[in-house]
Amino acid sequence: RQMRAINLSNKLLDAGHSVVLWSSAFDHQNKIHRSNNYKVIKINNNLEVRLIPSRGYSRHIGFERLFDHGQMAWNLRKLLKIEKSIPDVAFIGYPPIETAFIMSSWLKRKNVPTLLDIKDLWPSIFLEIFPKFLKPFVRVLLNPYYNLAKRTMREVDGISAVSESFLKWSLTFANKSSGPFDTITRLTTVKPKSDKNNLIAIDKYWQKLNIKSGAPKVFFIGTFSTGFDFDHICSAAEIIKECQFVLCGNGPRLDEIKKKMRHLPNVMFPGWIDQSQLEVLANMSIASIAPYKNIQNFTLNIPNKIIDSLSLGVPILSPLKGEVASMIKKNNIGITYDSNTALIECINSLINNNFLQKKMSKNARMLYEKEFNFDNVYNKLVEHLENMAFTKN
Repeated sequence: RQMRAINLSNKLLDAGHSVVLWSSAFDHQNKIHRSNNYKVIKINNNLEVRLIPSRGYSRHIGFERLFDHGQMAWNLRKLLKIEKSIPDVAFIGYPPIETAFIMSSWLKRKNVPTLLDIKDLWPSIFLEIFPKFLKPFVRVLLNPYYNLAKRTMREVDGISAVSESFLKWSLTFANKSSGPFDTITRLTTVKPKSDKNNLIAIDKYWQKLNIKSGAPKVFFIGTFSTGFDFDHICSAAEIIKECQFVLCGNGPRLDEIKKKMRHLPNVMFPGWIDQSQLEVLANMSIASIAPYKNIQNFTLNIPNKIIDSLSLGVPILSPLKGEVASMIKKNNIGITYDSNTALIECINSLINNNFLQKKMSKNARMLYEKEFNFDNVYNKLVEHLENMAFTKN
């Protein structure tokens, strides 16, 4: 999945602009170094990538990652001291907090119009992993991060957020009034191309796993992590035996979930699947399930898995409150649940009401095209940045 920086860079290039992309020399997803030193990669006359070195880390969560981000910010600060080219407009990804602060401070001194793109609720999200009695003490320890984050949000000319709730959170957190350059930029990406010429082989692939078009199906695709709650799925699978639950992906909790559901012949774990396999599975299914836990970073957000389901045109089953629950209800694109019984009722209602399932599928596709279509989202963002550069300069 291409991330925000690459997607925006490509769209800016398409619009005829030149781009300098600052990024980490450490690959977060694969946990490997792209380069051990500062490296400038000139892709072409209009695109240059600059890799900032740092120590790296082995886990998504932990002090090791914070040390890495601190070192990366320190190295960025040194590089900016000798930087001579000044951009017309800047777009900063947030988090990490430290690099966002260093870059925004430098850009403010240079009087460059700057948009801060907030995709996660750092540093507030750090508190969620601690028990309630420890939170006040941890909050004190995190005070430097809170100060850096607030200063960054106050210094920039505008805030871009993935949802209305994220934008409201950011402005409240920074004690800042909304401004003309604040905007909503949905978290979406280019839909991967599928191999339509290989449909027979894909059908055989699913049949080999005993996943056939006859039985009703609900699917999940993603990382088996602590951010999801699979207990309701297990309970539903025990009751609705005629429904197949196809749980695709990998992750640190996969073995645990497999062991918990090993007594259920109607639950399948195909592992990672490609886009063509996913599209065929979606066409055979009555719904997708997005069993996110109700933590603030998800309830104020519209996570990737929700957007993926919209692009596939399938109804969404999710326990998420907040933004997702509101969107599901307003647009009639799925059903929310909050207990084992509720999920069972959701699935049965789609099994027993084909008209409802088809209606929700159609609504999901329409909503995706209206609010999450890649070209629409990023063309709007490019126009927004152009307007910021023109207005301030």
